[in-house]
Amino acid sequence: MQKTKVSISPRQIFILFLMGFAYSIIYATPFIQYVFYDDLASALNATNTQLGVLIAIFGVGNLIAPIGGVISDKFNAKTVYLIGMYATCLLSFIFAMNMNYKFAVFIWSALAVAALFLFFPAHTKLVRLLGDEKSQGTLFGTADALYGLASVVINFIALAVYAKFAIKAFGGGIGGLRAVIISYGVVGLIVTTVLIFLLPNPDKALRSAAAEEGKTKISRAEWIGVFKDPRTWLSGITVFSCYSVGLAVTYFTPYMTNVLGITVVSSGVIAVIRTYGIRVIGAPLGGFLGDKINSVSRVIGITLGLGGIVTVIFMTMTGHASAGAVTAITLLIGFLIQISRGGMMSIPSEMKIPRKYAATAAGIVCAVGFCPDLFLYTLYGHWLDTYGNAGYTRIFIYTICMMVLGVVNSIVIHFYKKKYVETGRVEIEGGNDEIEKIGQI
Repeated sequence: MQKTKVSISPRQIFILFLMGFAYSIIYATPFIQYVFYDDLASALNATNTQLGVLIAIFGVGNLIAPIGGVISDKFNAKTVYLIGMYATCLLSFIFAMNMNYKFAVFIWSALAVAALFLFFPAHTKLVRLLGDEKSQGTLFGTADALYGLASVVINFIALAVYAKFAIKAFGGGIGGLRAVIISYGVVGLIVTTVLIFLLPNPDKALRSAAAEEGKTKISRAEWIGVFKDPRTWLSGITVFSCYSVGLAVTYFTPYMTNVLGITVVSSGVIAVIRTYGIRVIGAPLGGFLGDKINSVSRVIGITLGLGGIVTVIFMTMTGHASAGAVTAITLLIGFLIQISRGGMMSIPSEMKIPRKYAATAAGIVCAVGFCPDLFLYTLYGHWLDTYGNAGYTRIFIYTICMMVLGVVNSIVIHFYKKKYVETGRVEIEGGNDEIEKIGQI
């Protein structure tokens, strides 16, 4: 097995950290109910179902991400990225000044356009362009870890702001919520402005590597070619399986308290460690290992396979299991999942989809991979409402099925690479792969 020397510079890490802040801000307001659920419900005078509808509205943005990817490939991805960020900050300010449910529906729809149509495909392309093709797993794994770290910082800032303004003089909890949303916009503006000077100009880099400037702009036939390419869909299925598994892990916390008898405080501590602590280690490790063996997909397949075995063990545990055993098994599952998720967005690179089409491919991968947002929370909620604690069994079985899907997809990728990619028998329909010559920028 061929091994590759992998490295990432301090400058790249710093840029990725700031991009992690931007990524956190993009999702902070749309998912603010995860932290300030009751205050948001009060501010909007909304029911639980209505808050769920807001998440679904935002999730629909995943379906238009492929078109956003085309925009980022057709025009300057950096410009599209910055527009998406500034639009998100502006929408946060506007929403903070007029918090009611009908207006929130409009804001969440607009946030879906800014975040998932404009920002996400451009973000993915810019991360890929930060390094050469041999370090993509490390880049994306590090980006995911730094996003988690930035999320911790953002949440601490939000909680501090909330504590200062959630007093009677500012309208109580609603006043605190309004201050938090404004703080998201302020931090976003600062970070985005700094990134203007640090992010590379993708058009300039592509032109310097192409023989002709026209080759940096993809044609209509090439857009269709990216959509039809099996490599794009195999990448999307990778993200679909990894993301589905990641969502399921959030239900481990109530399962530990409701079924296994772990205290709320203990399960909460485990959840924080699993969500943030392990992510900082697991995500970059997964990407790094994938780069070392030249196959992020193989790392994903192995870790999801092991995760399925450990999840079966977790399902057999009863209330008589020791807290230590429950903690160890839970953290092990979380660690394996974070390793698998670390490099999942680098599969298009592994499959040799040219960087010229990075945003278009990312948009399609986003639509396929993150579509569980549209149905999975509702499905899990239905199972728990209908079957009580027995609903957790269905959640775990579904999770294991997703792990199996990830393993099978990894095997398919392996044989597809052997037959087509490594033999040079595949290219984007209607285009050429000359852009593969681009190095680190």
